[in-house]
Amino acid sequence: MFTGIVEELGVVAAVDARPESAALTISCQTVLTDATHGASIAVNGVCLTVTSFQQAGTDPDSTDPDSTDPDSIDPAGTAPVGTIAVSATFTADVMRETLVRSSLGELAVGDRVNLERPVRLADRLGGHLVQGHVDGVGVVVDRQADEHWEVVRIALPAGLDRYLVEKGSVTVDGVSLTVVEVTPAGGDSPATFTVSLIPTTLDLTTLGRRAPGSRVNIEVDVLAKYVEKLHAGTIDPNGLSR
Repeated sequence: MFTGIVEELGVVAAVDARPESAALTISCQTVLTDATHGASIAVNGVCLTVTSFQQAGTDPDSTDPDSTDPDSIDPAGTAPVGTIAVSATFTADVMRETLVRSSLGELAVGDRVNLERPVRLADRLGGHLVQGHVDGVGVVVDRQADEHWEVVRIALPAGLDRYLVEKGSVTVDGVSLTVVEVTPAGGDSPATFTVSLIPTTLDLTTLGRRAPGSRVNIEVDVLAKYVEKLHAGTIDPNGLSR
């Protein structure tokens, strides 16, 4: 379980595409400070399991061929000259269902991604309850910049707009946001919703770089889905409660 408060921007270091799955390797720092094998990390809002990881350091088996004195210490005093610096990374498998439901299959080496570790019971719930189970992929329709924020309109996959309400919560690429307004589908136009992005969100998440046409992962509030299911058997064909 997550809260939609992004901890850092990671960078895709490698993509291992397979026929029915993929493996992503992400370069990062903060989310690996207490990493363990099998831990969960949300990548652009998708809960993934860490299959392997390495902390930052140096590779003792690799040397820089341009170094003439491999026993000396670099000017910063952090590693012997000639050794190869190793970034902190983790690798996670992405199954077919996740590739179909999310935009992770579109990631390429060098892309930035939003990262968050699971919330602990003793932590503050800074955003809202986020499962890391993406419901579908939306598309950025337009962005309207103001002096201190941007209003972004996103088109929804069919059927998801019923779970969004004004001033309710929605997760976009792993970022917990407040819905400003919801516009229902009409004619050939899909349903859309808007969110306002403050400078912190624009600077510290990928949402500041999502141009119109960009695809983003959408997770609706799971509480709305539970309420819908529980209420389904209490409404008669005329729309009256039983």
